[in-house]
Amino acid sequence: MQWTDRIRQVKIVLVVAAIIIAVVSLMVSNFLVEDLSREERTRMEVWAQALHALNNADESTDLSLVLSVIQGNNTIPVIVLDSNFDVMDYRNIEIDAKSYSDSMAYIARLGKRMYESDRYIKIVLSDSLKNYQLVCYDESIMLKRLFSYPYVQLGVVLIFVVIAIFALLSSKRAEQNKVWVGLSKETAHQLG
Repeated sequence: MQWTDRIRQVKIVLVVAAIIIAVVSLMVSNFLVEDLSREERTRMEVWAQALHALNNADESTDLSLVLSVIQGNNTIPVIVLDSNFDVMDYRNIEIDAKSYSDSMAYIARLGKRMYESDRYIKIVLSDSLKNYQLVCYDESIMLKRLFSYPYVQLGVVLIFVVIAIFALLSSKRAEQNKVWVGLSKETAHQLG
């Protein structure tokens, strides 16, 4: 009886530990994803300002800092659209298309999807509000991986808990089998 109570307590402790690990992991991962997302938004705002400075530059403007900022984005997918949603530029986007027109159509659809998901920065080019560019961006691969990591971790913890519970149950069965073998030996001895 004491063995059964101990196994029940260990199962409860394992389940509670798994739940605590899951909750803490999800909370920490969520905070990290939010922080990284805000940082990427800030980086895109700086990138958009650099693009605006490049568009408004004249021959006396030093563009070394502006160009280093624009070329420094190697992780965040970005598409620059004009006011008619035509693609002007793009970076860090993998394209699997057969022709140039297919590529541009794919990038235009992707840019529109980014715009509709509210991941864009509007750059007004002149005093007229009709002349603008949209810097549309998406989450980096690192951010997407960080978002999915806790679910993988939870799966591993769940597998660990299930294996531990099965191990405890099988050890309980083995103990019961030993008791039955002992009882049968004792019965055979008494009968003999």
